Amino acid sequence: MAENEDETIVPDDQCNLAASTPMKSSDLDNVESPKERKTSVAKCDGEGNPPPGSPGGSPPQLTPYLRSAMLTCHSWNNALAMEDSDIWQQLLSLKLPEAAVVDPFLFAELGSARKKLRAWYYAWNTDDISRNNYVRTNGFTVHRQPVAQSTDGVRGKRGVSQGVHAFDITWDGPLGTVAVVGFATKHAALQCAGYIALLGSDDQSWGWNLVDNVLMHNGTQLGVYPKINNPPKYEVGEKIRLVVDCDKHVAYFERNSEFLGIAFSHIPPLRLYPAVCAVYGNTEVTMVYVGSPQMG
Repeated sequence: MAENEDETIVPDDQCNLAASTPMKSSDLDNVESPKERKTSVAKCDGEGNPPPGSPGGSPPQLTPYLRSAMLTCHSWNNALAMEDSDIWQQLLSLKLPEAAVVDPFLFAELGSARKKLRAWYYAWNTDDISRNNYVRTNGFTVHRQPVAQSTDGVRGKRGVSQGVHAFDITWDGPLGTVAVVGFATKHAALQCAGYIALLGSDDQSWGWNLVDNVLMHNGTQLGVYPKINNPPKYEVGEKIRLVVDCDKHVAYFERNSEFLGIAFSHIPPLRLYPAVCAVYGNTEVTMVYVGSPQMG
């Protein structure tokens, strides 16, 4: 006898009854086909309850586990939204070197623990640096060793490719003949022989030489910056703010909160890293990421 694919499975205690009681045609009309059974299962919410939109349906009740999970997520969200909460303070103490924590001037522009921690992830990269440079114990200051006939650079840990980003840069010590601040891709060179404006010497970097106020890119001098007659020379210890606008593909500098004009435009959509290059022995450059600058 051929098997019936739609055969209904009957419990053992009803086998005799099923065998001795013939099925009426009216009973056949009430039996669900496999397709109908699938449809009815699909209409439930997985727990045997009809969906809220179905007739007689009601909104599903939260299980104790789900309610607990929602409350936990809500609590964490509140804790993380508070930028000086205990969580951010603890993470800051774990990540930041003691020399950075106790420095009263390093984070003058950053009021919260969360912003200070973020700055740490953008600080100078100890693994992306000229062999003649090293990053001091605070993690934010690069020191150029007294090596003759060499230009030496460093890149930040994290690059940017969208949004607007500001970096505060302070040069401590003599500038020498070359002292360039700017930004570069991951492919730009960070060391070369002689004393040249390495940052801006190729198509992978853009730089502003603080010694002669000249902008550089792709080995070409783009003119004096800012574009005024006799622009003032950089004074050691002044804060320079580099702003990279990845959305508008431009970059500019501010000095002591004064906008100096657009420095570079038509910047290609690449991941860009803050960078500097120096030639003078024992000079130091500090860089702190401050996030999106205040507009207007």
